[in-house]
Amino acid sequence: MTVQCREAREWADPFLSDQLLVETTHEIVRHLESCPACREEFAARRALRAKLQAAFAGARSLEPSPQFIDDLRAHLRPRASGAMSRRAWLQSWWAVAAGAAAAVGGGLLARGAVHRSRLAELARSAAGDHQNCAVRFNLAERPISLEEAARRYDAALARLATLNPPNGLPGGAIEILDRHSCVYEGRRFGHVVFRHRDRLVSLLVTSAAESLSTVPEMLPSNGSLHVASFSAGHHLVFVVSDLSEADTARFARALAEPVSRLLGA
Repeated sequence: MTVQCREAREWADPFLSDQLLVETTHEIVRHLESCPACREEFAARRALRAKLQAAFAGARSLEPSPQFIDDLRAHLRPRASGAMSRRAWLQSWWAVAAGAAAAVGGGLLARGAVHRSRLAELARSAAGDHQNCAVRFNLAERPISLEEAARRYDAALARLATLNPPNGLPGGAIEILDRHSCVYEGRRFGHVVFRHRDRLVSLLVTSAAESLSTVPEMLPSNGSLHVASFSAGHHLVFVVSDLSEADTARFARALAEPVSRLLGA
């Protein structure tokens, strides 16, 4: 199946709510890799979802009045277990209200922008790319230059050509060994390979509908590899290495600001 723009946009909301089949999700991700217009549309919808969620959660005018809570408690008070507390009724109200808003809004408030299962899948792909590209040179598809990838897939990837090694980390100077774009299991990455403490460290950048904090967070380890991730512009960034978890986290924090500056431009 090849997803066209019309189909991708029809599936945008269930995609952002992580409600599609895995196969359909993969097809949409492949479409987004090659379609800037749809990436922009999905990013706008993701931003709207976040704003609606924040507005709903922070709107004091949507809180139920004390009279409403008292009337509701009088009508629905459990006879066997006794009365619920006012706090419990307030929590119940918010649960019902949030559910109603999610239904009316097509699921906009059902989940946050970040879905842990989806992020874990992307992290596994990033770890696999590090192992099969930087370490083993065992990719099914030949890597291409960042410039070619920028022309064919994602203009932002060309900016990685100007990224400098991070400074100030313990363990000596950091060297950049290679910069290119590669594909692992159908997902395209911009890939910068560093050497630090005689270990290889991969910076992997991919376009995605998901969003994270711009502050790196550590993800579950993939075997002997540690993975950190953060958002930069309309991209997810992964830092993968077999350094210690603490060193991987420091490396990711050192890269977060310059990478975000490049990709967010």
